[in-house]
Amino acid sequence: MDETFERLRALDGKRVWVAMLRAKDQNGPAVYRSGDFRLFDRPGAASNPVTRIVDADGLSLVTFRGSDTLSVVDGALRVTLRSSFRIDVLDRPFPPQAGAAAAMTFERAARELVAELEAGFRSALILRPDPDPAASVRARPGALPVEEGPLIDNSVRFAVGHAAATLRPEGDDGIRLTCIGSSLRAGRQFADLFEPASGARYAFEPDEIARLGADVRAFLSNRRERFVSFSGSA
Repeated sequence: MDETFERLRALDGKRVWVAMLRAKDQNGPAVYRSGDFRLFDRPGAASNPVTRIVDADGLSLVTFRGSDTLSVVDGALRVTLRSSFRIDVLDRPFPPQAGAAAAMTFERAARELVAELEAGFRSALILRPDPDPAASVRARPGALPVEEGPLIDNSVRFAVGHAAATLRPEGDDGIRLTCIGSSLRAGRQFADLFEPASGARYAFEPDEIARLGADVRAFLSNRRERFVSFSGSA
């Protein structure tokens, strides 16, 4: 049996740790998360089985595709999405890495969110601007040009389908999340504003940034149980 498939089978059903490295030439700090490995998972009742690593809500931290390059490197399952994005998977926490304790900033938090959201949603994710344009899939030769530079309010925006999430810096040590979801009511389409019920502000702390990622992932997956609507349609 192929070593890579052996590793896939060995990880099935286990708690795993992932290191997501999204940077030009794969040179930079990784983003670390953990979840449950599901080798043959059905995200929906009618969907085909797919390999995923899911968070506590059963939502995709990492989605594997048949075109992904899989290998085993230094004991870790490696998933290569492109030359600027790879994901390593272990059945134990990764050892501390140099630079992991660097101070959190809005830009660094946005880069972390891009890595975990693209790993989960893949090409369904739309973002503007890309905080690391050199690592974007659109940075490849022949692709559409990458939008560079911040938006006028310094926000970063993510969207999947009709759901969108916006991150804005709040003060020197926090981020505010606001979300917009569209819905049809009485034959008309409405855009509704949502914020997390537990609070829309996230401090620059590792646990808070991980919580932010989980909340954005939930909203973009149309899981709105933890959100409140300001238009009365939650």
